[in-house]
Amino acid sequence: MDRSQTWAMAANRYVALLLGAALLVSSGGCPAILATGIYVFEGGNMAPAECDALKGERVVVMCKPPSSNEFRHAGASRGVAARTSELLVKNVKNIDVVNPREVDNWVDESDWGDFRELAQAVHASKVVYIELEGFELYKGKTLYQGRADVTVTVYDMKNRSKVLWDKQIGEVLYPVNSGIPAQDKPVQQFEREFVEIIANRVASNFYRHDPNDSFATDAMANR
Repeated sequence: MDRSQTWAMAANRYVALLLGAALLVSSGGCPAILATGIYVFEGGNMAPAECDALKGERVVVMCKPPSSNEFRHAGASRGVAARTSELLVKNVKNIDVVNPREVDNWVDESDWGDFRELAQAVHASKVVYIELEGFELYKGKTLYQGRADVTVTVYDMKNRSKVLWDKQIGEVLYPVNSGIPAQDKPVQQFEREFVEIIANRVASNFYRHDPNDSFATDAMANR
């Protein structure tokens, strides 16, 4: 995180504290208002990381496309890996993430099944391995609705590729409640949006985050 972002976050927290204090004064010292001010100042309803094994590590992120349509969805899987890498760099302290271009170059020349060789080649101590199954963008012929089954596993390359953490995220839908007309936006744009949703669902397991962020995804789909 750069200095401008740090200052912006500090300013937002300071403003939130001032607002809470103002509400406290105007309410005559109501404890509930004070608690609300503290809650806002502390960042609201933030969920902790489910896995904190990536801090201070050199990490490579890989995303395997569905085996049934490996070539068709290779671009989407690379997008998921790249965006997940960006989110980890932004949010995990002291992490060193391997450039996704290095990963892409290796995948073009090697076998998907042996990520250990990649980790060794780029001197990674941890591997975040994302598997996509059943990746689709359409609900019928005229509606978009992204669907993918997602699993993420973290391997410790310092300990004989031991599984440190894994999670079956399960089915990811976008939008959740209904499809949107394909005529509303190009398929490339919709795919980018769906990739962003998947990457956030994966990356947020590794840092403190707002669990309610996903509630606004349907609204984003209709923009």
